[in-house]
Amino acid sequence: MALRASPIWRSLRVSSICRHGGFLEAMLGLVAMLALVGCAVKPAYLQGEKTDVPYRWKVAKIEPTRLSDDQRAVLERRGPPMYVRFFREVETRRPVYAWVYVGEADAVDLVWFVNGTRVENIAVDRDTSAYSSTTRRRARIALLAGTGAAVVPTVILLANH
Repeated sequence: MALRASPIWRSLRVSSICRHGGFLEAMLGLVAMLALVGCAVKPAYLQGEKTDVPYRWKVAKIEPTRLSDDQRAVLERRGPPMYVRFFREVETRRPVYAWVYVGEADAVDLVWFVNGTRVENIAVDRDTSAYSSTTRRRARIALLAGTGAAVVPTVILLANH
């Protein structure tokens, strides 16, 4: 008894897969671009290098022309900070930058900025995701449910042929 290929598999020839190569390349390009965008939390006014602490940069140079009025006032009054660190506000998930000044005897003073505006007493989260943990959990559940909804019927269709 000879085994015959299913009509589904006969229709998927190498030539038909190669025709969709442009689509696959576009999808891979999109994924690569999204991955790069996710790494763009370093402020534009800062030139410096990363440190051992995540999302913290040692300040080499700050471009005053790219600063807000509040940031420029702090820079003129206190000078450049030693480090700049990125956080997220707990409730709104807005980006927050902390300018870290290290003084005598390793005393640390932080100056907080949200959208370039100086703020006092802000609750921050070191998790730098733009989404809350609830939103991330819901997205993960939706992704799993969607994958299951796509895979199960496909397996059933392929098993019946």
